[in-house]
Amino acid sequence: MSSQSPQNQASLYVPENIVHNVKTITFIRSSMSAITGSAAGILGLTGYSGFIFYTLTAILTSFLIWSIKTNANPGVYFRNGSDVWTEGVFGGLFSYVLFWTLLYGIVHVYD
Repeated sequence: MSSQSPQNQASLYVPENIVHNVKTITFIRSSMSAITGSAAGILGLTGYSGFIFYTLTAILTSFLIWSIKTNANPGVYFRNGSDVWTEGVFGGLFSYVLFWTLLYGIVHVYD
């Protein structure tokens, strides 16, 4: 197995493909955040239990992206393998809170 120079390794990544992969992860996270936020609102989660629910679903979503979309080898698709676990997590949190509070307000209006 031969070692490649840093310039040759950098040329292995096509910037357009990296951008497409990041957009795909962002779309998946936004969709899952909306779905899980709706579920949390319907279930009536409040306070820390809602944020713990988001944390668990974000970890599950990251694991599914890592195992299904990257076949447990994110270094092939991203410059940094940890992008699968961190990219879009905080952006998804805003969507989650939006749907969580919306559905909680609609479903539990007379509680």
